[in-house]
Amino acid sequence: MSQKTAQTDVNTDGETSPQRWLHVRLWATGAVMTLCFGLLLTRAYVLQVQKRDLYRSLAEEQYLREIEVPPHRGRIVDRSDSELAASASVDSVYLEPQRLRSELPDSARREPALAKLALALGLEVSDLKRKALSDRHYLFLKRRIAPEEAQRVRTLAVPGVGLTQEPKRYYPNRSLAGPLLGWAGVDAIGLEGVELAYDRFLRGSKASVIGWQDARGRKVMVGGIGDSSRERGHDVHLTIDKFIQFRLEQALEEGVHKAHAKAGVAVALDPRNGEILAMASVPSVNPNDPAGARERGVRNRVVTDPFEPGSTIKPFSIGAALEAGVVRLSDEWDCEGGQWRIGHVTIHDAEPEGILTTTQVLGRSSNICTSKITRRLGREKTYLFLRQLGFFSPTGIDLPGERSGQVRPVAEWGDVAFANISFGQGMTATPMQIASAMAAFANGGILYRPHVVSRVVSSTGQTVLESHPEGKRVMSAHTASQMRQMLRAVMEKKGTGDTLDIPGYPVAGKTGTAQKVDPNTRRYSPEFWASSFIGFAPYDDPRILLFVMVDEPHEGHYGAAVAGPIFVKVVSAVLPYLGVPPQNSPQLVTTSPPPPRPSPSAQYGPPVPVALRYPGVPESLRVPNFVGLGLGRAVDLARTSGFRIELSGSGVVVSQEPPAGSARRGPICQLRLAPAH
Repeated sequence: MSQKTAQTDVNTDGETSPQRWLHVRLWATGAVMTLCFGLLLTRAYVLQVQKRDLYRSLAEEQYLREIEVPPHRGRIVDRSDSELAASASVDSVYLEPQRLRSELPDSARREPALAKLALALGLEVSDLKRKALSDRHYLFLKRRIAPEEAQRVRTLAVPGVGLTQEPKRYYPNRSLAGPLLGWAGVDAIGLEGVELAYDRFLRGSKASVIGWQDARGRKVMVGGIGDSSRERGHDVHLTIDKFIQFRLEQALEEGVHKAHAKAGVAVALDPRNGEILAMASVPSVNPNDPAGARERGVRNRVVTDPFEPGSTIKPFSIGAALEAGVVRLSDEWDCEGGQWRIGHVTIHDAEPEGILTTTQVLGRSSNICTSKITRRLGREKTYLFLRQLGFFSPTGIDLPGERSGQVRPVAEWGDVAFANISFGQGMTATPMQIASAMAAFANGGILYRPHVVSRVVSSTGQTVLESHPEGKRVMSAHTASQMRQMLRAVMEKKGTGDTLDIPGYPVAGKTGTAQKVDPNTRRYSPEFWASSFIGFAPYDDPRILLFVMVDEPHEGHYGAAVAGPIFVKVVSAVLPYLGVPPQNSPQLVTTSPPPPRPSPSAQYGPPVPVALRYPGVPESLRVPNFVGLGLGRAVDLARTSGFRIELSGSGVVVSQEPPAGSARRGPICQLRLAPAH
C-alpha cells in the first residue's frame, strides 16, 4: 500500500516538472518581447514626438528647397491718383540643371538644345553650358523677358527649362520725375529716390517657390512662384502734381539747353503747407533704364547739391535785421558808388548806386548795403536767424541723400567773411533749404517741413501713414509781410527782376547770380556761375513758390536772364491750372478753366511698351471693364480675369478693345491710357 503511493508521487513529480519549465520559458519569452516592444515604442516616441521637429527639418533639407521671389511692389501715384510707378507680372526663364541632365544625359542632344536656347534669349552659349553643369537645384537664366522671348522659350520646350512670372517695375511716364522717383533693382528693392525712401512700405512680402527631389534623386519644382501680388506692397501717394511736374521739367530742360549749361535744378512747393508740387533735375533719367545714371551725374540735386547761393540769400540777411528791429524799410543807406573797401578787399555792386532805402537795397541787390545792414545787426544774430530758417541743417524732407550746407563757425567770421556771407558767398545751401526758408516769408512766418508723400495706403485701402503739415513760427507775421513787400519791389521798375513779372499774377522774388569757386585756382571764377531765381505768386496770397538754378551757363549768367524766364514760363501756366484767376480779370473766377493738358505723346514722349501674359480662363468668361483704372489696377484685374493686355499711352484707361461685358473672343485685350483730367 505504501509502496504504490510512493510510486504515484514520483510519477506525479515527473509529469509536473516539464510543465513548470514550459511556463517559465513562456514567461521569459513574453518578458523579452515586452521589453523589446517597450524599447521600440520608447524609440518611436523619441523620434516621432520629442525630436519630431529636428528630424523633420533634417529630412526637408534633403528633399525640399525654397527659393525667394521678388515681391509685387505697391504703386507710386501723384496727388490726382495718376500712376507714376507700377508693377506688372512678366515672364522669367529658370533652369533646373539636374533635371536637364537627367532627361538629356547625352551631351550630343543637350548641347544643340542649349545653343538654340541661348540664341532665343540672346545669351552666350558657353555661359549657358556652364550653368547646365551646376549642382544648384534652380537658377534663373534671364529675368523679366519680353513676350516674344517667352514665346520662343515655350516653342523650344527644353527639358528642365521653364517660365515663371515675376513682378517688374514700370514707369509709364518714362523720365518724368525720374530723379525724384528713383528706381527699384532687379530684386524689387528700392535703390534711389522715393523708391528707396519708402521701400519698406512699397516692397511688400516675398513670395517663394518650393522644390523637391523624387525617389530617383530628380529635382522637380512644384507650384511655380504662386501669385506674388497677394503680398503686394502699399501704395505711396505723392504731393507731386504730374501736370506741374511736366511743365517744370520741360521749361528747365529748355532753359539748360538754351544756356548751354552743365546742369539745372528746380523745385515748386505750396508755401501754405510745405507740400512739394514738382521737383526736377537736369540731367534726368528714365527709371525704366537707369543703367549708367550715376556715371552721367544723375541725382536729385534739389536735396543733394549745396552751392553758394549768392544774392538769393540777401532777403534772409535783411529779414534778420528787420525781425530784430534794428532797421526800417525807410532807412537810407549809402552804396558808395558801387565800391566799398573792407580791410584788404573791395566789395563791388553790379551797378553803381548812391543812396537807397532798405527796400531799394533788396530791389537793386546791393552787396555793399546788404553788408552794412547785417553789420548793424551783428554776426551772432545773423547766424541765429539763418539757422532758425533752416540753413546749415537738413530740412527733414522725406527723401534720401539730403545735405545740410555749411558755414564757418561764427567765431571765425572776420569782417570780410561776414560781408561775404551776408550776400551769399562763403556759405552753402541746397535748393530745398532756400525754397523752404523763402516759403516762411510767403506764408506769414511759418517754416514748414517740406514733404513729397501725403499718405501711404495698403492694398486693402487702409491708410497706414499720413503726412500732416509740420511747421514752427520763425518770425513775426509783420516781418514776413514787410519782406513780401520788399520782394515785390524786386519785380518793379529798376528792380533786378523787373522783366519777370507776370501780367495778372504779381510776383515777389529775388534774383541770384553767384560766382563759383574754380577748383584749380581755389578762387572765384569769372567764367563759372550759378544763376538762380526764387519767387512766389500771387505775392499777397501765394499759391506756388518756385526756385530755379542753372549751373554754369555759357550763354549769359545773370539770374534774371537765365533762370528767370524758366520761372515765368512755369508759373504763368500753373496758376491758371490751379484755378487762380488773374487779378486784373475778376470776372474769370468762375469762367476760366485750367489749360487743357497736352496729349500723352506731347507730354511724356512715346508710351512705354508693355505686353503682359496671364494664365488662360474658361471661354465663357466675359470681358471685364478696365476703363477708368490706372496701370497697376488694370494689371491686377487682367491677372485675376486671365487676360493678356497690350497697353498704349499713360495715365488711366480711357478705352478698351474688346469692350467691357462682351463675350471673350480671345486672350488679349487692348487698352488705351491717357492722363486723368
